[in-house]
Amino acid sequence: MNEAFAYEIDQEAGHRRPCAAPPRAQSEALAIRGLHVIPPASVYVDEVLSLGRVGRERPAVSGARIHLDLARAWQMLIRLQAAEALLTAQRIEGRVGPLPGPIAVAVRCEIAAVRAAALMLQDDAGAALAAALSALRLDAATPTAHVALTVCRCVYWRLGDPESFYAVERREPGEPGKQPGRLRAITTMFDLALDAAIEFGQMHFNAARLLAGDALDVARRFGVGPAAIDALPACVMAQVLYEEGRVDESEALVAARLPGIRQGGAIEGAVLGYGLLARIAANRRQPGQGLLLLAEADALGIKRNWPRLRAASLAQQVEMHVAADRIDQAALCAQRLAVLAGQCGATSSSARFEIARYHVLAQARLALAHEHFQASAQALSKASAQAFPQAPIQVSATVDLAALRQLHCNTVLRRDRYGAVTIALLLVEALLVAGLRDEAIEALVTLLKQAASVGLHQTLVDCSERVAKLIDGIVRGAIVPAGDVRELLPYAGALMSRRRRGAADAQAGRDSDTSRDTAPDRVQPVAAMCLSERERAIIGLMGRGLTNKQIAIRLCIAPETVKSHAKHLYTKLSVKNRIEAVTLASRLGLVRLSGSGID
Repeated sequence: MNEAFAYEIDQEAGHRRPCAAPPRAQSEALAIRGLHVIPPASVYVDEVLSLGRVGRERPAVSGARIHLDLARAWQMLIRLQAAEALLTAQRIEGRVGPLPGPIAVAVRCEIAAVRAAALMLQDDAGAALAAALSALRLDAATPTAHVALTVCRCVYWRLGDPESFYAVERREPGEPGKQPGRLRAITTMFDLALDAAIEFGQMHFNAARLLAGDALDVARRFGVGPAAIDALPACVMAQVLYEEGRVDESEALVAARLPGIRQGGAIEGAVLGYGLLARIAANRRQPGQGLLLLAEADALGIKRNWPRLRAASLAQQVEMHVAADRIDQAALCAQRLAVLAGQCGATSSSARFEIARYHVLAQARLALAHEHFQASAQALSKASAQAFPQAPIQVSATVDLAALRQLHCNTVLRRDRYGAVTIALLLVEALLVAGLRDEAIEALVTLLKQAASVGLHQTLVDCSERVAKLIDGIVRGAIVPAGDVRELLPYAGALMSRRRRGAADAQAGRDSDTSRDTAPDRVQPVAAMCLSERERAIIGLMGRGLTNKQIAIRLCIAPETVKSHAKHLYTKLSVKNRIEAVTLASRLGLVRLSGSGID
């Protein structure tokens, strides 16, 4: 019997019903008619075999083989092998003809669901939506229809269409008290992760934390697949932690998934994971490490044919080069990004929007850097005109204010308030450079009010020097905005204090790199708050390779107590097993990894 059907049917047989199909994106109209309930897969198999017994052996053999191939296709998707799953689906489709009518419809529906999930993994959102809607038109009550529904929700999220996103029916994970099949657990995890991503984009950070935590819990309890399959909820959780200033925990959560992302993760985890780790490196004043991560992301985008990942990487490289005053390197990255943006006509509309957004941001940052360079060059030329009479002054590019304003407006319309913050910060800086100081101050005050109301911190702490000076001027009273901003002063002052403290910590970290290597028992303060003394002792012994029984003997406690502490450890660190726990603990400083093994 088809394994993919088996682990779904034992959860759903006798409990299926027709469902409302998901709405289309704004430019399309979907009408699904004539939905009907199809018998369980086991009925199909029995029917085909009975036909074979009365002289139709070819359909019987063909049907059994098709169901086995479908099971393989689902297993490929669980392992995130999208290209292989697509090829398998294509082969199956060519053998559907001899099957009886109802069975052929069910198989075509499942093929469409496989194709939808595989295309989503390949970042082809338009084709994935078409395949998912095709599956639901064929029959929205098949055992694997929940896959098509999840794909629809993912595409609507990418399109910035929350109305359609929330209108898609949510399927229950299975019978109460009964563990869902692996495929159903995966879609349940993704549904929760997508909910978390939507909430994070709207800057509902507490809701995003809860939903991402639930998604990670599903992944942990049901062992839903390779380590990278839960990268999306892990990255959403890490983003929340980063905004709270819990940088070490944020880094640890993503770093544990990075090997899996490299080997075969989905694009969303790659875009968010590499981007966040590069931000953390920049926050710690480690641009070299950040640029290495972004170069790796660019190479991965080329290898997997993910132009959106490449665009995100190149835009962030421009930002980091500009911050380090490497304008030539920034210009080269911006040029590569411009070429990529010009080649994205064949990509889906959501990918085109994001690539265009990265292009506009990179161009704006480069133009602002040119403005800064020109001002410095002019000051230098006045002071040393006699010494360097032929020294050229670089002509600055013009910041496209209209493009930035339009991008900000479009991002807000897509309900991505978090993404709009980065654009707003660039717009404030561009207005300052353009001489529109009053408008820049007004825009900054509006942004600060919004940020204070939702608890946004780290993105503003990481702002450019121009914007930081403006905030600091408001705090000190040197700049007086038009309205009353007294209620904003404590929040703005805390941002500047955190910024100064972060710069001091980064410098201290660079100064103590050598001494840190001689302190193997050094524990990060955040990790010390996260874990109890007993849990820290157990993770340390795990790092030395001791078994639960050996740890119990060493600590004079029962092995069951060790298991209980280990379970709490996995929950706190959002990991699934001992290896991931030790990896995360090493990132937090609880376990030190040496060249020869784990100390």
